[in-house]
Amino acid sequence: MTTRNERVASIMTTCGTYRLKELTNDDCLSLFTWHALGTSDFEGHPSLRGIGEEIARMCKGLPLAAKTLGGLLRTKGNHQEEWEDVLKSKIWDLPEERSSILPALRLSYHYLPFHLKHCFSYCALFPNDYEFEKDELVLLWMAEGFVQQTTREKQMKDIGTEYFRDLQSRSFFQQSTSDRARYVMHDLINDLAQYVSRETCFNSDGDKLYARVEKLRHFSFLRHQYDISKRFEILHQMESLRTFMALPIHTSPWVASSYLSNNVLQELLPRLVRLRVLSLSGYCIEELPHQIGGLIHLRYFNLSYTRIKSLSDSVGSLFSMQTLILHGCKNLVKLPQAIENLINLHVLDLTDTENLTEMPMHLGNLKNLQILSKFFVQKDMRPNFIDLKSLLYLRKEISIRGLENVIGTRDAGEYILKDKQGIDSLDMQWSPDFLDVDALPVFSMLQPHENLKKIRVAFYGGTQFSSWFGGSSLANIVDINLSNCRNVMSLPALGGLPSLKKLSIEGMDGVKELSFKPFPVLEVLQFQNMLKWEYWYHPYEDGEFPSLHELVIHNCPNLNQKLPRYLPSLVKLIVKGCPNLVDSVLNLPSLHELNIEDCKNMVPVSLIGITSLVTMRIRGLPYLKCFPDGFQQFPGAPKHLLISNCSGLRLLRQKVTECENVASIEYVKVNGSSPPLSLAENGKNLVPKSKHFLNSLERLHIESCPKLVSFLKIGFSSTLRHLQLRDCPVLTNLPIWIMSQFTSCLLEDLEIEECPSLTRFPNGRLPPTLKRLKLQDCASLCSLPEGLMQADNNKYASYLEHLEIIGCPSLKNFPEGKLPTSLKVLRIWDCWQLKPLFDRMLPDNASLEYVDILKYSNLESLPESLQNLMCLVELNINSCKDLECFPEIGLPLPNLRTLNICSCDKLKGLPPNLLSLEIWYCKELKDPVPKWNLHTLTSLREFSIAGGPDMVSFPHGCLLLPTLVSIYMASLNNLKSLTVSLQNLLSLEELEVVECPKLRNLPREGLPATLGRLCIRNCSLLENRCSRDKGEYWPLITHIPCIEIVATDI
Repeated sequence: MTTRNERVASIMTTCGTYRLKELTNDDCLSLFTWHALGTSDFEGHPSLRGIGEEIARMCKGLPLAAKTLGGLLRTKGNHQEEWEDVLKSKIWDLPEERSSILPALRLSYHYLPFHLKHCFSYCALFPNDYEFEKDELVLLWMAEGFVQQTTREKQMKDIGTEYFRDLQSRSFFQQSTSDRARYVMHDLINDLAQYVSRETCFNSDGDKLYARVEKLRHFSFLRHQYDISKRFEILHQMESLRTFMALPIHTSPWVASSYLSNNVLQELLPRLVRLRVLSLSGYCIEELPHQIGGLIHLRYFNLSYTRIKSLSDSVGSLFSMQTLILHGCKNLVKLPQAIENLINLHVLDLTDTENLTEMPMHLGNLKNLQILSKFFVQKDMRPNFIDLKSLLYLRKEISIRGLENVIGTRDAGEYILKDKQGIDSLDMQWSPDFLDVDALPVFSMLQPHENLKKIRVAFYGGTQFSSWFGGSSLANIVDINLSNCRNVMSLPALGGLPSLKKLSIEGMDGVKELSFKPFPVLEVLQFQNMLKWEYWYHPYEDGEFPSLHELVIHNCPNLNQKLPRYLPSLVKLIVKGCPNLVDSVLNLPSLHELNIEDCKNMVPVSLIGITSLVTMRIRGLPYLKCFPDGFQQFPGAPKHLLISNCSGLRLLRQKVTECENVASIEYVKVNGSSPPLSLAENGKNLVPKSKHFLNSLERLHIESCPKLVSFLKIGFSSTLRHLQLRDCPVLTNLPIWIMSQFTSCLLEDLEIEECPSLTRFPNGRLPPTLKRLKLQDCASLCSLPEGLMQADNNKYASYLEHLEIIGCPSLKNFPEGKLPTSLKVLRIWDCWQLKPLFDRMLPDNASLEYVDILKYSNLESLPESLQNLMCLVELNINSCKDLECFPEIGLPLPNLRTLNICSCDKLKGLPPNLLSLEIWYCKELKDPVPKWNLHTLTSLREFSIAGGPDMVSFPHGCLLLPTLVSIYMASLNNLKSLTVSLQNLLSLEELEVVECPKLRNLPREGLPATLGRLCIRNCSLLENRCSRDKGEYWPLITHIPCIEIVATDI
């Protein structure tokens, strides 16, 4: 990693740090010149050489300084006077104590035009390394009034985009390395933004608040999982606030799970009447207060990925609104009719709102609307559809749903989209059950402008497409998707489209024959669920698809013709579920991935010219007996071979096994073969003892082979690192070559699962290279292998790090010796005859971090040597019925953070020193809670208890630990009240109470102000008292961001 923070480097490093040196003067000058003049020298500008050399020298070898100053001077042209002004600026001479900002960066900001200064300083709201999208930032600038539209010839958003590009060209923004569609600011640039905007912008996750609070105008913060009202108390002093922004703006749906206090929504935000930007993206908000309509200056409102169901009519009062983002609001079912009043609206983002099936009337009033990602045609509402024609400035993408609701041909008299040259993506959808063959007039009126790049047509009921589909209207089309147009009998003339790169055809049930003209630039061709397709003609022989990279044919059960023979650029070929597809001779010189599944009649007769195959997957080809001709000619490939349910495949040919390509295979997976290839020892299927046989194999995975009994005696090379055997019910013997003294085996990972007939390992010792061993559901396995344990005399070393033994009820003993000192993870589940761990097995393990024990019936006590496990972090003990106690001295382990104890009926005591403690259903733990000495757990953050003691009230004084963050209580049958002492838990964030039938009281003084989540589930006496808006306790808990009251099941 790269960092300017030496402390970060010292924490992350494992091999020392390397200090990057500054650029040499020559390199710095070259970089500066490139950004200033677009060349590497001053040959075309000799008068600027001396000045440029001086400026480059003052950059002191810092690349960012050279880039930003170069970008600045590029905007000033090649005027010597302008360059001299920069060189002689007094900013170079400012003392360093005035600011930690590099002089070169201060100069770059100083010479920015006024409008760009505003735009850049606003970016101080973004924390270091924050990735943002160009369009989202431009919309924010527009809302704040930073983008000035001087003429109607240019849209405001286009002007804002020019601003963005200006700042990017000066190196204030740079593309993210992880996502090329996003941008970041260098941390020094971010420092500059923070400095120049310190009086007006405040990111609550930053270090300092420079300005007087009442002067601040813009506020941002990173969402926490639970955002309590206390976090925003400072905003009560910011009545002139213009920006309230939860970050990140571009929330992903799988992380949209934050909760905001209702007090913030109901009380704070309505007071901020000067807000222009309000972003609540990613919060689990279900409804907005009516008072939101009072924010009359609001221009940008982001509710993406919230749980909002509808917007109130008060939104119609926000006449200044420019941007309304409802992206990913999957619970949204309707928009208010009053939205027609938002005549300044530019963006209405309704992407991924699948439950939204109603649109307000008169959207045509929104004359400035440019982004309308979704439009739903209302049934029996003609004006709703015609509204689209009035939206002259639509651009980017639009999805038009409910086209079956267009009323006959009355609505089909005029073009709706043809004059909208800004639309580059069009999605046209009818209802899935729509089969009206008279849909052609509606299709015709949706002819797009020829600038269109992408089109999708779904559930169209007509028998043919309109004449525009395939003509000049699609001259610039790049991507076509035709989905479930079941009545269409033939496809339009798509071959020859000069820009088409991707064509996807799915569910076209009426199509029986296909024939295409050549596609000059097509790269991806996909056919799926073409149930009646039978014939694919290839009239152009080898010139049909010169640029095709990927061909997918899936679930086309009646297709019985051959595939195109020659595909010179094909990289990926996937054919699945085509049982009638016949033998093919394929010439695929560029192929990397071949995947053929469930095509019983497809046996590749020959594979010609393949030189770069990496992965080969074959599944469900019962008539395949051997690999095709040409397989032995693949030089150095394939690397990965995966074979499944090929019952007729018996062996790799003699000539194949002796060639270099088989020697190059690194990964083999065999699933459902009987026997698997030539690995079974049944006399007829022995693999020749070739020196080339799988000499590069690293991973072997055999699964679901019902007749596999044993393996060949011949071993694999020393390259084999991972062996996995799963679901081989009659396997009785493991390959002898996994034991170290018989071969040069260097196995690192051995996994054996669901092999119920396996009784023992071969004689010998496991290789010392083995790091992971997993044995699961091997019911007859009665002994563990030698080499698993570390010999007492250290004669044989073991470096095992991960050991799992699960569901092996016949095991009784560990081998002699002690567990390897390298062991980090130990899991023993459901081995009820296995004798317990002894002190001698864990004498000095300095590596063990995780111990997980489940249904270990013979375990009565934990070994005293457990105290030596100084690296132990987590200990889980579950359903050990005979476990009575911990070691007498407890568990004084400095790194133990989590202890989970569940269903240990006889356990009578607890250890100290934990971050997390879980005690479930330990019936013999009868001492009252005060005697558990929980006050000694001074670092405890999580406490979970279920069943057990007769607790009447909670918490007891002994549990008033200021470090507690989470409390979970369940099945405490006598618990009646939560006491006022809860208020003393000043770090508590989560409280969950489940199935406590007698619990009826919360403390009248309320719950801790820090509480972010309260869950009460199946507590019948308390549920009604906490019900929303009605219960007597509701005023005490309404401030909590996440409240879950789940009624008792009846």
